[in-house]
Amino acid sequence: MKSSDITLQIYHHHLKIPIESYFNTVTNFLDPWDERAYQFVVHQYLEKAKDNGIVGMVRQERDENYVYLDAAVRYPQTMDGGKGPQAMDGQVSLESMDGGKDM
Repeated sequence: MKSSDITLQIYHHHLKIPIESYFNTVTNFLDPWDERAYQFVVHQYLEKAKDNGIVGMVRQERDENYVYLDAAVRYPQTMDGGKGPQAMDGQVSLESMDGGKDM
């Protein structure tokens, strides 16, 4: 298969994360409001979900209780109809991603 035979499908994941969980996840970042920190959080979510999507640009909004991430996640798709991993588009709450514990 030639590389030109692969396209990327892009899905948006909308994540709602309790602010304390967000801060606990990005403790290794000097600036928790940097896009690399947002991408790291989305990458962690995808790993836990066993989702092989490729994290792209992530936008963030927040209030006093939650961080809201809008992540563009890419999925390779071959031109012959074979699809890479599929994503669900919609709201995802990360309040209890790992069996009742915050992220």
